[in-house]
Formats: sequence, structure tokens, C-alpha cells
Amino acid sequence: MVEAIIPILILLGIIVFFGTAAYAGLKAAPWVPVFKKDIPRIIRLAGVKECDIIYDLGCGDGRVLVALANGTPAKRLVGFEISVIPYLWTKARIIFRGLSRRVEVRFNDFLTHDLSQASVIFCFLTPMAMKKLAPKFSSELKKGTRIISYSFSLPDREKQIVDKPEPDRMTIYKYVVD
Repeated sequence: MVEAIIPILILLGIIVFFGTAAYAGLKAAPWVPVFKKDIPRIIRLAGVKECDIIYDLGCGDGRVLVALANGTPAKRLVGFEISVIPYLWTKARIIFRGLSRRVEVRFNDFLTHDLSQASVIFCFLTPMAMKKLAPKFSSELKKGTRIISYSFSLPDREKQIVDKPEPDRMTIYKYVVD
């Protein structure tokens, strides 16, 4: 009996892992990590203050979320992830680094979540997801909210800063809601 359960559990684990990863890839973006050497640029462009609430949309393995927590005085940081393995990894990362007071990760679809509390939003999403987010940003974000987008721009929105210091580095876009 036990011998029959083990393969079923393994199969279920594979389905959950690949199923949620595929869903996340189709919904917003596959998990692709931000280059570590670009994180200081992200932090600089975000211009985080003590009163800021930061949302990381599709936080993946949590590297940007944790770097923002360690490198800024932000009041609160929230990551959103819908792929199980990156979500669990980020959750563990937050706990083991003692960041649980200021940082949380939600197993939640940011497209269905109210984003109005954020004063800084970071995202590394596909052009398709950015197109879905554009009207949501327009209707929910308050004036002065900073949007930092890694690699892909927001359609029909004027960029405040386009940061690409070298040809082999990723472009980072900064927008400020007016």
C-alpha cells in the first residue's frame, strides 16, 4: 500500500510544481531572476523612504524583495507570487533572514489584488502582463507612486527615467504616477 502512495505523491508534486510554474508563466511571467548586479540600480531608482510601502509583483525567489528590505528604510514590503516553489522559497528566505516584521509574501495573483496601498511597485513581467497592468495602475495607484519596471516598459505611459548604463545591462524604467 505505501509503495503505491509514493509514486502518486511524487506525481502530484511534479504536477503542482510544473502546473503553477506554467500558470505563472502564462498569466504574467515565467520565473527568470533579476541579475544581482542590477539590484543596486533598482534600489537607487526606487528612491525608497521610511514611509514607503513596496509591492513586488511576481517576486519569484524574493531576491529583489529581500534586497529592498535590507537596503532601504521602507515601512513595509509585500511580494506577490503564484508559482508554488518560488513562493515557498521566498517565504523561507524572509523567515530565515529575520525579515518577517516588515516583509511578507502572498500566494496571490496581483492582477486581482488592490494595489492602491503601494507607494513603490517593482515588476519584472512580460510585455503582455505590463499591458494588463497599465489600466490597473491608472485606476488604482495614487499620485506620486513610483513604478520600477525591469526590462519591459509600460505601454502608453511616459517614462521618467530609462536607465541603461551599458549595452550588455538590462534596461530599467522608472515611472511616477501623476
